[in-house]
This record gives sequence, structure tokens and C-alpha cells, in this order.
Amino acid sequence: MRTLIDKRIIIGSALAAAVATTAMILTHKEIRMAKMESTVTIARPVEEVFRFFLDLDRNARTTDPNVESVTKTPEGPTGPGTTFLFRQRALGAMRETATTFVSIEPNRRIEIEARLGPLRPKGAIGFDQTNLGTTVTVRLNPNPIGPLKLLSPVFARIGERVWDKRLARLRDALERSSESQLSDHKRPAAR
Repeated sequence: MRTLIDKRIIIGSALAAAVATTAMILTHKEIRMAKMESTVTIARPVEEVFRFFLDLDRNARTTDPNVESVTKTPEGPTGPGTTFLFRQRALGAMRETATTFVSIEPNRRIEIEARLGPLRPKGAIGFDQTNLGTTVTVRLNPNPIGPLKLLSPVFARIGERVWDKRLARLRDALERSSESQLSDHKRPAAR
């Protein structure tokens, strides 16, 4: 009788270990696959929206109230390898983050890598001309380092909320500048 109980315990333990291992594999796969996506449509031509992203050193402060300064290296036209160093307030403290443009397909796509504290986001910003203007889609993997990898799905959700707000401010700024340009053209010339 004791042998039968011992066999059941061994089989039960093996089954429990197999279930736990499967759960861990699924969890690691889910963590590795954690991605965020944020999309907005802006009533402006794709060239204008794309240019805004190429000129982050001049434009980022208009769409993110926490940005104190942006430095672009190297100087000159933005291209693959260009890095933007952002100084911004977060949780009451000044922090620096860096975003590097890995590759650029004009008016279509910018691949990026960034350093935000313990996160190393990688992904792309896509630009598609539509009847309504330009659809901008940001797809990133938060890519946390070390033990924070376990929190990747949480970082992805937070990143999505941040990008939703950022893209909404971008849309508002570009559409507002378009409206002010239109109203400037409608004003009678000064005599």
C-alpha cells in the first residue's frame, strides 16, 4: 500500500512540475512578446508629420510639457544614428533619456531604440497617408533589463498610455498650427 502511495506522490509531483514549467514557459513567452501600440490620425500631409519627428530637437517641447531640453547629435540633418537626448521632469526629479533613430524610410517609417531608466525600448514609428491626413502608429517593445523583464506587460500598458497622450498632443499641435496658418492667409493685408 505504501508503494502505491509513494508512486502517486511521485506522479503527482511530476505532473505539478510539468504544469509549473509550462506556466513559466508561457509567462516568459508572454513577457518576451509584450508590445505596445498607439495610433493617431492627424489632419496634415505625411511629409509635415514626418518632418516633425525628424526635428524633435525643435518640436518635442511643444508636445511634452515635461521636456526641459532636447539635444541632437550629431548636428546637421537627422539620419540613421542620430540621437536625441531629452532632459525632462518625472516624479519631481530631472532625468535624461536618449532615443536613437536606427533607420529612416522617408515619409514611411522610423526605427528607434531608446534608453529610459531600466527600459531599452525598440520598435518603429509608421506613417501612412490617408484620406483624412496621416496615420501615425507607434509600435514598441519596452524591453526592460534584468529582473524587471517580468514586468514587461505592465511597462507595455504604461507605455501605451504615455504614447496615446503624446500622440494626441502632437495631433493637437500640428492641426492647431495648420489652423493658425489658414487664418493668417484669410486676414486682410495691413495697409
